[in-house]
Amino acid sequence: MAQGAVAVNDTVETSLGQYITINVISNDYHPEGLDFHVQIVDNKAVSYTDSTITYFIDYENYYNLDFLDGSYVLMDENAVMSDESIGEIHIAFNNNNYYSFLDVNNIRAQIFAYNNQFWSGPTYSGAPAPDPVYEYPQGSGLNTMFNTALWVGGKDASGQLHLAGERYRQLGKDYWTGPLSKQGSNLSIDTATVLEWHKVWRLQLEDILYHRLHYTDANYIPIDNIAHWPAHGDPDLFQSEYLAPFVDMDEDGYYDPYAGDYPLIRGDQCIFFIFNDLRKHGESGGDHIGLEIHGMAYQFDQEESDPMHNTVFLSYKIFNKSDTQLNDAYVGLFSDFDLGYAWDDFVGCDVARGAYYGYNGEEIDGSGSEGYGENPPAQGIVILGGPHMNPNGEDDPDGGCDESITGVGFGDGVVDNERYGMTHFVYFNNGGTPSQADPQEAIEYYNYMQGIWLDGTIMEYGGNGHVSSGAYGPSCRFMFPGDTDPCHWGTGGEEPFGPINWTENTAGNEPGDRRGLSSMGPFTLEAGSMHKLDFALVTARGDDGPGSSVELLKVYIDSVKSSYYRNSDHFGYQWLGEEENQQMTSQELRVFPNPATNYLQVEIGKGSGEVYYSIMDVYGKQIKAEKKLHNGSLGIGLDGLERGIYILNIRDGRQNLSTKFIKN
Repeated sequence: MAQGAVAVNDTVETSLGQYITINVISNDYHPEGLDFHVQIVDNKAVSYTDSTITYFIDYENYYNLDFLDGSYVLMDENAVMSDESIGEIHIAFNNNNYYSFLDVNNIRAQIFAYNNQFWSGPTYSGAPAPDPVYEYPQGSGLNTMFNTALWVGGKDASGQLHLAGERYRQLGKDYWTGPLSKQGSNLSIDTATVLEWHKVWRLQLEDILYHRLHYTDANYIPIDNIAHWPAHGDPDLFQSEYLAPFVDMDEDGYYDPYAGDYPLIRGDQCIFFIFNDLRKHGESGGDHIGLEIHGMAYQFDQEESDPMHNTVFLSYKIFNKSDTQLNDAYVGLFSDFDLGYAWDDFVGCDVARGAYYGYNGEEIDGSGSEGYGENPPAQGIVILGGPHMNPNGEDDPDGGCDESITGVGFGDGVVDNERYGMTHFVYFNNGGTPSQADPQEAIEYYNYMQGIWLDGTIMEYGGNGHVSSGAYGPSCRFMFPGDTDPCHWGTGGEEPFGPINWTENTAGNEPGDRRGLSSMGPFTLEAGSMHKLDFALVTARGDDGPGSSVELLKVYIDSVKSSYYRNSDHFGYQWLGEEENQQMTSQELRVFPNPATNYLQVEIGKGSGEVYYSIMDVYGKQIKAEKKLHNGSLGIGLDGLERGIYILNIRDGRQNLSTKFIKN
């Protein structure tokens, strides 16, 4: 067989969104010195010549890849092509910061710059799809979650539905990255901005502490994610002035790390990102809303607390940047549970705890390395705080058979700060019946958030929630609640027409691949409004089968919710900035030195007499407290406090004052 030209593989680097032309024959050769040229190229190339191949690294195709592999075949002047004439091209993307990992506790979670989390979405042109990463426990190679994604939908004044919702991006995308530009009533974003914001910012508490202690050092240079924290939008692009939260130490309204300003993070490790829905919605087909969503995923490094050690938090601020008000709006959180082996799972919900969860439907999970084996874990998702309920001029009471069961802000003395918790939970199956399959159109997404099946019927209690699957009624809000809804809130106060204890087991189901949707609403998504969402993903593994994991999960959920409810508006903040916590600041309270080592001097500013002080850590745990006399100032010893950030609270009968300090 004649010897053809020899192709030597090429490795190059470029950026997402760029064209790149590669002279592939520059390092190729012919053993006999014959001329040769490029004859065949792969279908990912946009053009080629005798010596070069051009690729376009299109965002839509390659947003979730770190590289592109191409190929070509050479032909010599005698029309000979041999095995050695096949060349490979590896194009690495140098702006691939669109994901990072949370990994300071027992869970390793991959967080992306866009809506879908844990799984990157399908890849283009047959490239192998990366595995999801929600690894529990770290180092095991096993995952409890496949992915999760936000849905948001509501109707405008004319009744037209606007909705953004994704599941797997198999049909397209509803969201992309970056903040929106707004001129008058016009919203826009260009591809250059999408590419610029196709990234995440990861920070740890140690990063903030180091910066806080050393920013005045000579020749100090902040790490990149502090130096380039996305605190402000681009005024030339008419983006919002303030984006990522920060502590403004010099109170000039501008983020400047060299002046001591620093990012306001949650937890001991966080990942920040921004995405929006101002594009053609490929997956849901819904009309866009004009959402700009600021996301922060975070963990606590709190090994002594099993609940915190096994939890990932997701927090979002949803801005309606449009001039359109949406009525009867809902927010949904779609989740695909894969507890080790994906095809033997069940799902359920706990109404009283405002949570839904996946658990193993078999005593033994999977087989071999693909499953957890004995005592598989349970994975829960808790709606800690959803969108604000519509105002009614009252402080809605706590303890009723109503939204106060799962919501936050009830009966706290504050008017109209109530936020929804879980108001619906719907399960639908991979390859389910026609009325209970995956949604395909925007109205189906919207109906699912209201507990309405694809055929337009209302979810019913019992069976699989549909009249054709053994449901006995009445209509209901929550599927598979067990006996966690004792006042029958989910059935409008009406006792079920059959057994109250409703689970997948009582429905006679076979385990399989499970996904579920928790929703919150209805509410009014006003033009220009912002709503906060706080979710906790809690994992627990018992020692006596799947049932013990579910019971332990509920214990963990109770602990996490208790921590959150201590200060739901500012839970997890590692330093409370003025804008985030106006009520906890006072010009009358000063502490020094700050940072402090062994002793803290406190100036109260007015009066004298007896005060009660307490020191809290950033998790809301009281570390130290006592009564003391003061004459405008007092001293507090810091013996026994570990290095970190603390909150000092002062009560003197006249006022409550709080401030922050660092213990070296």
